[in-house]
Amino acid sequence: MAQYYERLTATDLESALKICLELREHDYWSFRGQRIASWHLGVHGIDRFNELDNYLQQFKRRCMEFPPPQHIEESDMWRWLFFAQHHRLKTRLLDWTKDPLVAIYFAVENILSRKDDESDFGAIWALHVNRQHFKNPEDLLRTPEDIREWVLINPPPFTIRLARQSGLFAYSPAESQLVPLDQMPRRGDERLIKIEIVAKNSKNPTVSIRRQLGILNVHHASLFPDPNGIAHFINQEWSILGYDEHLGLKDRNLE
Repeated sequence: MAQYYERLTATDLESALKICLELREHDYWSFRGQRIASWHLGVHGIDRFNELDNYLQQFKRRCMEFPPPQHIEESDMWRWLFFAQHHRLKTRLLDWTKDPLVAIYFAVENILSRKDDESDFGAIWALHVNRQHFKNPEDLLRTPEDIREWVLINPPPFTIRLARQSGLFAYSPAESQLVPLDQMPRRGDERLIKIEIVAKNSKNPTVSIRRQLGILNVHHASLFPDPNGIAHFINQEWSILGYDEHLGLKDRNLE
């Protein structure tokens, strides 16, 4: 399928945020950061709905010793899907956010991606959908298997992680055969923009952007507020924000 997205570039945090804010000033846009710009905007999940159901049932059964948030009822498949997605289960969901700073962070992070590539930097995707394809919780009267085209879902912030990340989800139905959103045909007035982070003066911009975001309290510990998130933050981002300097330690990451 032909690509229908527009392409822009940013060289630093200021230019990336400027593009996102200018979009939001005129209409409602959602954002997603991907650490490698060449990655397609695709769901890394399940091909057939019966597989999705099996994965989810196994997840629910094995999570019995880790009670989910009290706002999830046993029969609420949508909330179980949202909960499972944020714990990295394969689903037919793709994470988005209302907050462009969160998206920019995921475009430059190196904890989940384990990568600081010297040639292929990250990208921030910006998506505008019409009202027909934007769903609030009260609109989700049907179960996932009844959805026939991809939709953007504004879930209730029933977990701390979901709230901190200002999370949204795009749901891709089985009929789409997991076609990436950047390869799907345009639907009416909907728009998709890819903002690629590029080097200025041949200098990798990702470390600088991560440090500036950290000063704004957008880092792994704030977006993943649990012991694992805090440990990852201390292991890999603590020194980038300069905290080692306050402890009298040398900041090796900035050499």
